[in-house]
Amino acid sequence: MFKGLGNLGNLAGLVGSFQELPGKMQELNERMKSETVTATSGCQRVEVVMNGVGHVQSVRIDPEFVGAELEEAVLEATNAAGAAAKQMYADAISNMVSEMNLNVPGIDGMLASLTGSK
Repeated sequence: MFKGLGNLGNLAGLVGSFQELPGKMQELNERMKSETVTATSGCQRVEVVMNGVGHVQSVRIDPEFVGAELEEAVLEATNAAGAAAKQMYADAISNMVSEMNLNVPGIDGMLASLTGSK
């Protein structure tokens, strides 16, 4: 009688998992606040440390580095750290969704939008 319904037989389990999702997301966000990524500018004279939710934890600049190149190096390192933090967060969400066995159509697209990739 229910053969044509595909995975709808698993609907109760899916609903239960979705009910857990807000708590899991809060737990994940708390964990990401303590995880960090580090990025260095191409010239290796600027280093930015950022947590998994994108807050800058520290910036280290070579004290001898001055001039117009400094601004570009800071931007480069900050953008690289931001991209790494986004990817770390998306990977953590992907792992969480997988662990919860949430087979949600379009989840890959949502995760790609978090990191700005296609």
